[in-house]
Amino acid sequence: MAAQVEDIRRLKERLEGHPGPMLSVYLGVNARHPENQGQAYKIRLKDALREMEELPEDLASQVRESVEGGTPPPHARTLVFFAAPDGFFERYDLQVDLPEAVRFGEPYVAPLVLAVDEHEPYGVAMVEAEEFRFFVSEPVINLNEGRGAAPESGFFREVDTKPHGMYPVSGGSTDMDPAGRTQQTNIRRFFKETGELTRKLVFQDNVRRLIVVGPKERTVVFLEELPQEIRDRVVAEEAVATNAPEPEIMQQFEAIQQQAEREREDDLIAKVRENGVRGVKETIEALQGGRVYHLVALYGLEGETRWCDNDELAVTDMSQKECPYCRQETRVRSLMDVLIDLATNRGARLEYVRSRDDFGQTPNEDVEREQNREDASAVLRDEFEGLAGLLRY
Repeated sequence: MAAQVEDIRRLKERLEGHPGPMLSVYLGVNARHPENQGQAYKIRLKDALREMEELPEDLASQVRESVEGGTPPPHARTLVFFAAPDGFFERYDLQVDLPEAVRFGEPYVAPLVLAVDEHEPYGVAMVEAEEFRFFVSEPVINLNEGRGAAPESGFFREVDTKPHGMYPVSGGSTDMDPAGRTQQTNIRRFFKETGELTRKLVFQDNVRRLIVVGPKERTVVFLEELPQEIRDRVVAEEAVATNAPEPEIMQQFEAIQQQAEREREDDLIAKVRENGVRGVKETIEALQGGRVYHLVALYGLEGETRWCDNDELAVTDMSQKECPYCRQETRVRSLMDVLIDLATNRGARLEYVRSRDDFGQTPNEDVEREQNREDASAVLRDEFEGLAGLLRY
C-alpha cells in the first residue's frame, strides 16, 4: 500500500510542478483490438484534438507528431502523454489497456492510478517435470527515470536464475525399488531448493502475490516445500500449456492474474460490508478524518464536489461556496481528481474497480459463475454510490 501511495505522490508532484493547464492523452493502440486495425487510432487522436478548441496547437502537434512518427512498440496497448505550455512533455508506452481520454486542464492521472493499482508486483512460479522457471510482472510506469519519455514497460519477464543442485528426472522407476526411492528423494530436494529460491526472488522483486503453474502432481509437492511466509502469498494454482509459444504462455499468465484481481476485489467488497464506510458523503468525511486506509471507487465515477485549495479539503455541499474552516472561496472539481488528492494526502490506498465487462474470458470464468460471486463493480454502483472504504478504527 505504501509503495502505491508513494508512486502516485511522485507522479502528481512531477505533473503539477508546471504552470497553467496541461494536456493529458490516453490513446489505445492495442493491435489485438479490431478498432485499431490500419492504425485507426491516429484518426481518433486527430479528431479528439481537433474538437478541443481551447487547446494550443503546439501542444496538440507534439502529441500528433509523436504518434505519427512511427508505430508503437510491439507490446504497447496504451500511449499516455502529458504536455504543458512550459515545454514539459512526457510519453509512456504502457502494456495495459486503459480507457481513452483527452483532457486539457488539471493533469488527468486517474487512469494511471488504476494501472498502478491493478498491476502490483506479481510473480509466477512455473513448476515442470525437469525445470523450474520464475517470472515477475514489470512496473506499469517507472517514476524514477526522471526522463521525458519513460521506457517501455512489459507485463511479465522471466528471471534468469535457476536453482543449483539435483534436478528431478522423469523415468519409469517406482517407490518400491531403490531407484524409485532415490528419485523421490531427489524430487523432494529439488522442490526444497526451488522453494528457497522462490522465497529469495519474491523478496528481491517485492512480489506481493504469487501464482503457481504446472502439472498438479508437481505443484502440490512444490507448495508443500514452499516456506509458509511465501505460501501465504499464493493467490492461484493453475495448469497451463507450458509447451506453448512464449507469447501464449504470457497471455495465460495475464489471464490468471486478472482473475486473481477480480477475486480479490470481491473479497474487498465483503470486508467493506463487515467493517467499512459507504456512500460518497460518508466516505469522504471518514477519509478526511484519517479513518480510511483503503479507498474503493468505481472507475469512471462521475460527479463533482467543491474543493478548498487552502486547506486541501473537499466540501460535499455544492451550495457552500466558502470553506467552512478558512472561509476562502472553494472551486468545483471532478470527484475522481479529488479522491486521488485526498487518498495521497491521507496515506490511504486508492483502488479503482472496473466493470467485469471490460475484461475478456478467464480460465476460471465458469467456476466463478457457478459460485455466483457478486460483481464488485455492480455492488459499488448499486449499493455504495460508487464509493466505499475500509476503516482503521
